[in-house]
Amino acid sequence: MDNLIKGQTAAYRELSALQRCFPGGLPVRATGYMPAKGNFAHRYFDRLSFMFVLRGKGEYRRRGQILPVAGACVVVGYPGEYIEYGPTGKGAWELLYINYEADCAGSFRARKLLANDRPVWPIHGHAAVRRRVAEFLEALQDVDTFGHVDRIDRLAELLILESAVGSPAEMGDPQDRALAQVRAYLEQHFREDLDIEDLALEHGFSPSGFRRSWRASMRVAPGQFVTQLRIREACRLLVESTKSVGEISEAVGYRDPLYFSRKFRQIIGETATAYRQSAAAPGAR
Repeated sequence: MDNLIKGQTAAYRELSALQRCFPGGLPVRATGYMPAKGNFAHRYFDRLSFMFVLRGKGEYRRRGQILPVAGACVVVGYPGEYIEYGPTGKGAWELLYINYEADCAGSFRARKLLANDRPVWPIHGHAAVRRRVAEFLEALQDVDTFGHVDRIDRLAELLILESAVGSPAEMGDPQDRALAQVRAYLEQHFREDLDIEDLALEHGFSPSGFRRSWRASMRVAPGQFVTQLRIREACRLLVESTKSVGEISEAVGYRDPLYFSRKFRQIIGETATAYRQSAAAPGAR
């Protein structure tokens, strides 16, 4: 089925300004196809993005969780969140992405095509999705014709639905639910001084049992999870506010701005000031 889209070159189409003649579908904001995405992205999303990794391997990092990515699968960029994703090593992704305005997230949740706890899901019907991708890319070539953008909207939703068919929902046991409760608490209180061992005991874990279960699920230590939450929030504040770096350091839970600066550069790969400047540049991130 790879031959269906063989030879397709990189493409991008902005669709938000096009007039819908037969409104009713969820309007696509923009879409693009990358036959060989090689860079690892660090992004704060102002939109909802469904990214179809048709081929390749890598990682997806969100809220301190690191998930493996292996095509064919879908990864989600959630509006209002900082997310890292991309191929690892020397590999590349074959990628189709479909972006929507942030306020479309509620409609996708109502259709059960979007959930906060399911940011990556495998595509089981590879052949059917490949056919949909080929049809979608072909339709993009004639999008300016009367009514064709409405067809794009419907094809995009159908493609997302096709990717989810046959992908079973994960059911957690009591320990999984307890871990989820600890994680939810950390996500709400990461700015505070935390005693993670006490928190684990409150949810029925021994210290060693908690660390073992947590790492098996999250792939990072609990302390590193909190650090990543703080740095993610710092990225958001650097983009959305005029607070100084020192004020942001304190706002996310660091009393020592120098320590915050070291952690930020260690995780993001550049200083907080450089991150703010690059995010403000036209077309950045």
